[in-house]
Amino acid sequence: MQDINFEETESKIIKTQDENGEIHNFELVDIINLDGQDYGLLIHLDGQEETDEDKEEEVVIMRLSKQDEAYTFETIEDDDEFNKVISYIEAEELEDDE
Repeated sequence: MQDINFEETESKIIKTQDENGEIHNFELVDIINLDGQDYGLLIHLDGQEETDEDKEEEVVIMRLSKQDEAYTFETIEDDDEFNKVISYIEAEELEDDE
């Protein structure tokens, strides 16, 4: 996957607030750029007391917007946009496997 320089550090913990006001913690694992739009690939950290080595972690994809110096993660509401991002990620994974 294509990285953009998001300050190279070991991990980034992102806190998001849902429509009910609940806070959720995610780890930002990668950022991709597709058609000029950045997307964050996040792993949900809340409620992970049970860690099973065989269990795959579910990756959440959110649109990344920059306003002034602050970054905002937004849910991708458009199915076509979401499917385009998924197809891009899957193509990149296949390319990496070769």
